[in-house]
Amino acid sequence: MLSSSNVLFRQFATARPVADSGHHLHKIARIAERGLSALEDEVNEMLQIPAIPSEESVQSSLKSCETCARSIAKAKKSTDSPLQVDESPASTLLSLEERQEDLGPLLSLDARLEPSTKNKIAIAEKISKIAYSIMTDPKVFITSSMLESYVRTQSLLGLPKTIPQVFVLYAFKPMPHLDRSSIRFIASNPNKLSSAISLATANAGLSVAIEARDLPVCFDIINTSVCTAAFRRSKTIRRASLPFTALALSPAAAYALASQMSVYQNTLDPSVATNIAFAGILTYIFSTATIGLVAVATANDQMDRITWSIGTPLRERWLREEERALIDRVAGAWGFQDKFKRGEEEGEDWEALREWVGSRGMVLDRVELMEGME
Repeated sequence: MLSSSNVLFRQFATARPVADSGHHLHKIARIAERGLSALEDEVNEMLQIPAIPSEESVQSSLKSCETCARSIAKAKKSTDSPLQVDESPASTLLSLEERQEDLGPLLSLDARLEPSTKNKIAIAEKISKIAYSIMTDPKVFITSSMLESYVRTQSLLGLPKTIPQVFVLYAFKPMPHLDRSSIRFIASNPNKLSSAISLATANAGLSVAIEARDLPVCFDIINTSVCTAAFRRSKTIRRASLPFTALALSPAAAYALASQMSVYQNTLDPSVATNIAFAGILTYIFSTATIGLVAVATANDQMDRITWSIGTPLRERWLREEERALIDRVAGAWGFQDKFKRGEEEGEDWEALREWVGSRGMVLDRVELMEGME
């Protein structure tokens, strides 16, 4: 069932300014103000209860913020389309005075639309603050689904500045525990597996920071997501546990297979044949595994502008590949898209990016890998 704030914000998103009615703009503003007030009341009512709010109620409030943010995003798109002005050859022959008279209604319409756009920006910032107040409330324990909803909300609003702070809260925020009539807070371990932020969430947060052209926030999002010990531990458990388990069990499987193979020969003593077959099978398994590990760790087809510095250990390359990939996205967004112009970028942001990349054991635009420099 839709809350009153969601209904009002949907009305706000579908409303359209009318050129000959100033009253219509005021009506749109009143709808937005009522929706914002209803949303704020819902959140305040939940947070002011002297008990730990349920996960369902918190998720519902964040979902309301996300729905409102989606409505604001749609409303922004409806007013972002530029006004079309006649540029035909006949119009260029008009005098300056005549053109000003012709453009008068259009200019006045644009001036009347401007306050509506400013209202939408103010409402977007207010929704962002409401969602942030939910995540920072001491009684709210942040789950992965709440974090994803929060990042989606800020992405729709185009406001990424608070995302790194919430990433830190997700790992370090104390867990509330109801002890009889009082609430006790238990310290959280930021290095546990459940404190790891998913790669999809980190990518979503980085996307909105790139769209906002906020380089420091991009750095913070990368530092607080894929650079944490929890993320690397989670990656190791998810992706390396099965291969290493198979590798650990391979000697037993190899010995059983060698014992069966020794039965089918009569040239050597069975024990000698078993040992020879066992050594051969293990040699094949471990040499193949080593070649595969080196191939995976040294693969660079996915690299665009960010590569590893010479001497970086293979284990570290594998563990930090997601970090390198996100930095590669940032470099691609800030640099030239034309491959033949790469290396010619200038400016304070670009130099800060180059220095930051170098401090992390990586290289921005390795010369021998650039287009035309082989």
